[in-house]
Amino acid sequence: MASKAVSTPLPAWLKGRLQPEPAASRFIYNTFFKYSPTYMTTVMLTATFAGLAFDNVMNGLWDMNNRGKQWKDIKNNYAEED
Repeated sequence: MASKAVSTPLPAWLKGRLQPEPAASRFIYNTFFKYSPTYMTTVMLTATFAGLAFDNVMNGLWDMNNRGKQWKDIKNNYAEED
């Protein structure tokens, strides 16, 4: 005779947390985070591109705030003519 699984009622604080998983979250997890090699590749690529984006944004802000004060802006004023 097979034994029946006994289910105990869930506490109220846990019931609210057990929602069906959204399809987008499941897709992202299965695609990028489920296996270690894909997880590490995702982390490394994200860090690389986030670093490049941060550098470009900060360089743009620096150039905007220091326009006319940098060598690249004033070098034509001091160029030697041959």
